Amino acid sequence: MLKKVLMLAKLFTYSLFGIDAKPVEVEVDISPGAMPKTILVGLAEAAVKESTHRIERALVNSGYNRPIDRIIINLSPADLPKDAASFDLPIALGLLIASGQLATDRFQEYAVVGELALDGTIRPVRGALSMALAAREQGKQGLLVPVQNAAEAAVVEGLDVFAVGTLAEAVGFYTGNLPIEAVEFCWEDALEEHAHYDIDYSDVKGQEYSKRAITVAAAGMHHLLML
Repeated sequence: MLKKVLMLAKLFTYSLFGIDAKPVEVEVDISPGAMPKTILVGLAEAAVKESTHRIERALVNSGYNRPIDRIIINLSPADLPKDAASFDLPIALGLLIASGQLATDRFQEYAVVGELALDGTIRPVRGALSMALAAREQGKQGLLVPVQNAAEAAVVEGLDVFAVGTLAEAVGFYTGNLPIEAVEFCWEDALEEHAHYDIDYSDVKGQEYSKRAITVAAAGMHHLLML
């Protein structure tokens, strides 16, 4: 009979607080219990509390076993509100390592964010740029983000950004079985793709004083109030 290996897992992720991202430590503890129960603590809002149901199905549909013991998930610091689905992926990875289905020593160097769908695919999150800045400030070597957020997060220099599309890909990265190259950001390509507009100020006839004021405000990074 296969003996269960239960342990405490610790991962790092980020929570948006205004336009800034604050570091959050995700702790997952699994212990034997007569009745299965999942408890989520750490000032989690409704969107985060609902994540346990998504995560359970994402684990099963990705080919992993859903732990059926007593599960405690702690999001630290406890006084920081958490109100986004970006904790799905780190919690799922924490469940895998706490239940003995994943073994890795890369969680200290690489933080992770991402929302999970029921089939295990990873959906984009808000604030990827702020999270990447926070990861660099925290001294992390890299950050795992959803594929759709990779270009945004890769703007930050001094941080390796890795794009993952499914829970299985994230597991493969942390175990080292799936080599994933860091996303390269190129300003020239970004300008070529985004620095084109259907309408600009050259299409405005007259209003020279207004256009001059707006140009000066933009050049000096000043606020502008239009009435």
